[in-house]
Amino acid sequence: MMLAAHLGSPTPKTSKSSMVKSSSVLKVPTQRNLNFLYSQAFLNIIIHQVLYMIELGIAIPTYNEAGNITSLIEGLHKHLSKNKDVSTLVLIIDDSSPDGTADIVRRLAKQMSTKNFKIELLSRKVKDGLGKAYIAGFNKLLQKNVDYILQMDADLSHNPAYIPAFVKAAKKNDLIVGSRYMPGGQTPDWSFSRKLQSRMGNIYARGILGTRVSDYTGGFNMYSSSLLKASAINDIKSTGYGFLIELKYRTLKNAKNVYQIPIVFNDRQHGKSKLPRSTIVKNLVLVPRLKMEIKSKRDR
Repeated sequence: MMLAAHLGSPTPKTSKSSMVKSSSVLKVPTQRNLNFLYSQAFLNIIIHQVLYMIELGIAIPTYNEAGNITSLIEGLHKHLSKNKDVSTLVLIIDDSSPDGTADIVRRLAKQMSTKNFKIELLSRKVKDGLGKAYIAGFNKLLQKNVDYILQMDADLSHNPAYIPAFVKAAKKNDLIVGSRYMPGGQTPDWSFSRKLQSRMGNIYARGILGTRVSDYTGGFNMYSSSLLKASAINDIKSTGYGFLIELKYRTLKNAKNVYQIPIVFNDRQHGKSKLPRSTIVKNLVLVPRLKMEIKSKRDR
């Protein structure tokens, strides 16, 4: 009856029996029931976060990156610290940089670490190459039981703004590749000769190793932990760009679902490149050797 009056409809005459019947249908929730419903809704939110929140480890090798590391970590914090889909551990693998990179990381770890965004430093006494630095970082993060590991450069050439797209893609894929060589990907700061050299190198690698990905030499990629464990990463001996190629080839052999994200790759903001371009020439020999080595192991 109150409902009808509220809607502006005429109030019909009703018997006492019908009033009793209607009151049994239109029950008003008690405060106890409301509290129960609220608690169930809150529990569902918590369950959703536990079941669907990705534990992400980010491996970033550094050597003399004092001019870049603060901007990079600030960018990571901006795009990940409040992301409800991910809990992030940023691992900086520093090879005893003489410019004080490690000290900056320690300071930022104290200032910026939160419940879902943590920064840790892995200091290595010897500078023995990008590949070994990554392997040390991967193994450290695997010990932390993260779900996915993202590799990226410290020189601001890889924009943290892309990482939420990596996280979203990770829900259905075990390998996510940031590609410069697909529609939407760019290298705007490079000279024509450098673009030609890199593109030809990738065409060469794809022709021998397969075409599931368009960028074999890029270092902005995300792997599921189970995929890295299945790919015998500790057996990788290649260095420089060769490490990136071999890592990608090994994981591609075991990956179930692969997804590519177009990225704009910018030149480093401060400092000098750590990878000499001459290593691309060495990879002319590495690529076919890699194909034969892994094929022979599978044939045994």
